[in-house]
Amino acid sequence: MAKAARGDAQYMLRLPGGLRDRIKAYSERMGTSMNSEIVRVLEIEFPEQWPVEDKLTELGELLSVLSAGKEDPRFAEFSAKLEETITGIVSGRVTDVDPETRGAIASMWEDYKMRESESAMDSAEDHYWGRTDEEIAAYEITGNFEKYERPLPRPLDPLRDDLHLMDILPPAALAELADRLSKLDVEGAADVLKAVPKNEISRRVEFHKLPLIARRSG
Repeated sequence: MAKAARGDAQYMLRLPGGLRDRIKAYSERMGTSMNSEIVRVLEIEFPEQWPVEDKLTELGELLSVLSAGKEDPRFAEFSAKLEETITGIVSGRVTDVDPETRGAIASMWEDYKMRESESAMDSAEDHYWGRTDEEIAAYEITGNFEKYERPLPRPLDPLRDDLHLMDILPPAALAELADRLSKLDVEGAADVLKAVPKNEISRRVEFHKLPLIARRSG
């Protein structure tokens, strides 16, 4: 492991052989040391807590960006610090906040996030308003509402493509199949299915792939 810097606390850590080998292999692949990888993971799992006074002071120093508006490059920093502080209070990472205040902030934050989610959904619906399914599918892939002369093959739709025997078997064959199955005649039921012409089944399957209005007009 790398030599500890001045002021760093040293701790003898026993690692199982397999775990040590995995950390060593990963750190070598990433071009880092085992020590730095262990410290990095521990910092993520055991984050430093923040006194509430420090976070409020930090926000106070950034409040000037509100008068400057979004054009100020510090606006994004202020927004990030504000969210970091609020989520820190709710999660407990920000210390010295009494339970009543923490609960009130958690409730307000939950309401805010819910409104943000609803607003995002409304924006998405407005963005897609009047667009066809093909245009929406293209946008989700390319970021543009592209229109193709020859559309891509329609993906399988479990709700739309769910076919039943009554949809693909002629009525007479369906009745005979039901009669054989009621008598537990499995071989006879199989013979009924084999006797139905394949082109008849294919025709019925293709018919049920048509839009409902096309099926009714047909």
